[in-house]
Amino acid sequence: MVALTASEAGELRDRLGRVRAGQPAGQTMAVSANASTSVTFSDIEKAAVLDVLTRWIEEPTATAVGDGPLNLKAGLAHDLGFD
Repeated sequence: MVALTASEAGELRDRLGRVRAGQPAGQTMAVSANASTSVTFSDIEKAAVLDVLTRWIEEPTATAVGDGPLNLKAGLAHDLGFD
């Protein structure tokens, strides 16, 4: 399990919403946030979130990315066998 701050989760949801493949994962996050539960992604959602996180972290302003997104990226890469 990886914890994201409210700011990190909001930014991730926004970024997922801008990418067609990421929209289902963003909706999953929104539903879980409204229910105050953890998020479980399908493998397809994991791949989309990993792609969005990779692009976010590689941006020139990536120094603003905290431990939550970095840990989530590592966890998703591991789950998908990319580590």
